[in-house]
Amino acid sequence: MKKILSRFTWLLCCLIGLVPTGCKRDFLSSYPKNNLTATNYYKTEDDFTSAVNGIYDALQADRELSFFPMADIATPFAGFGDNRFGQYDNGIFGVTDGWVMAQTFWVAWYRVVFRANLVLDHIDNKEVTISTAAHDRLKGEALFLRSLAYFYLTNLYGDVPLITRELKYEELLTPRNKKAEVVAAIIADLKTAETLLPSVTQYRSKKALLGRASKGAAKSLLGKVYVYEKRWPEAEAKLNEVINVDKDYSLEPQFLDLFWPSTENGKESIFEIQYAGGVKEGNSYVRFAAPNTASLISTAGFGYVTPTEDYTNLFETTNGFPVTSTFVSRVAAGSAYRYTFTHQSADPAFDPSKPYSNRDPRLAWTVWYENTPYISEFQARTGQSGVNYLQQYANENGHNTVKYIIGKLDLTAGDSPGNMILIRYADVLLLYAETLIELNRNTEAAAYINSVRQRPSVAMPTLQTLETVQNRTIIADQQAMRKFLREERYRELAFEWGHLYMDQIRWDVFADEIVKYWTAKKYGGSNPALGSFDKRHYLWPIPAEERNKNPQLTQNPGY
Repeated sequence: MKKILSRFTWLLCCLIGLVPTGCKRDFLSSYPKNNLTATNYYKTEDDFTSAVNGIYDALQADRELSFFPMADIATPFAGFGDNRFGQYDNGIFGVTDGWVMAQTFWVAWYRVVFRANLVLDHIDNKEVTISTAAHDRLKGEALFLRSLAYFYLTNLYGDVPLITRELKYEELLTPRNKKAEVVAAIIADLKTAETLLPSVTQYRSKKALLGRASKGAAKSLLGKVYVYEKRWPEAEAKLNEVINVDKDYSLEPQFLDLFWPSTENGKESIFEIQYAGGVKEGNSYVRFAAPNTASLISTAGFGYVTPTEDYTNLFETTNGFPVTSTFVSRVAAGSAYRYTFTHQSADPAFDPSKPYSNRDPRLAWTVWYENTPYISEFQARTGQSGVNYLQQYANENGHNTVKYIIGKLDLTAGDSPGNMILIRYADVLLLYAETLIELNRNTEAAAYINSVRQRPSVAMPTLQTLETVQNRTIIADQQAMRKFLREERYRELAFEWGHLYMDQIRWDVFADEIVKYWTAKKYGGSNPALGSFDKRHYLWPIPAEERNKNPQLTQNPGY
């Protein structure tokens, strides 16, 4: 599944106008000039396999969806004024931010929709020669991928055009449908997809299929949709199927294995975007998120994801005590700054001179910091020696992200072979715990939160232990459980696929958190206090270029 698009699929996509950057000229010039069209092409299993591969290819496009993990830098947990991803200093994404923002993701997700529609328009035709098993799997994949696209489109932009069939050019000039109508279509498609798709266990026995959408992926996304829509009984039923009925997934013992190419598509993986590496066949996130040094990767990264001290404060000591930090000073050093903090904790074993030592192990596997113990793990996995991480490698605050940064690569373009994880089992466990909390089943919810915290390589104290250590009530208090669940999602899922940003928006805490964070002269800077945040900006703008092409597209309020 790594190199999922065939050369013939590229030809097909070019012929039907879905690859705006063009095709390889040498291939096209050598291909016989015939009357290949969408109408006479979709006839065989090979035809539909290639066409579905083309949908997956739309997910893989260089410098497009692979940048979505950077959405988390809009939150108070990462990013220090390097305005690379929209005006994330105040959480507002502009109308004309170009390729880095609203325009890119709108086009990328609709490319997935259009390619899925081509498959779904033809796969049920009577003249198609295809086995029942292949028909069901390929149709289920197309339905899942279209649903995935619309899930992100509706949560980022709100009302969007609901296009569920191949359209003529003039028909593309369509107005936006209400979000509720699109969500209803997502749910219907996922319900169908889960009946058509095979279990991931079948893929694991056929390595060539591993990485394709499975029954568990459809169920997990459907459960996630229900959570986002606050349809708690339906969310409970669907997520329970994934966890306690099907039992196709489990937690990886080693947290870091989730983000390493040699161990990807493992037993915790529910859906990943597959990358093969090599120029234009890999993801470009590594180059843009990696530290600004060639000692860790062969070409210095841009360091766009810089976790803040507010984020590192979320990680307790290994004994379960909270840690707080107080800003002391910042000093300019080249293009970056050096920050000084004092750290405090009630943990008797806490050493303020080594504030990141003896902390929740996920801290070292999420954040680069000077003298991080992750360096030894990094060296062992890459075979490198003499590797170091210095504070000046970060563009702003001395931190970078660890996730997906996999070592010495020729990162001249989008060529990291590391997959991008969209849905994994820990995410599902925490969504289920959240659902149980909303249904006032806190004791049950605690068990699922504990299971994530007690992954063998993490082994953090249970909530019951924390109540004793911190001398406070958590499990019996619904508000306390909500807060803890949210912080656990922050610790577990940061900088993977925009979970932090999307969670804060759906919980309606983003405005308060970003105002609280952006006080005047934050960390010695010159910024004014943010003061307020208009929640209309929870939705991204409809891109100016799209509205110019389609006058029927209205703009979201506030832009």
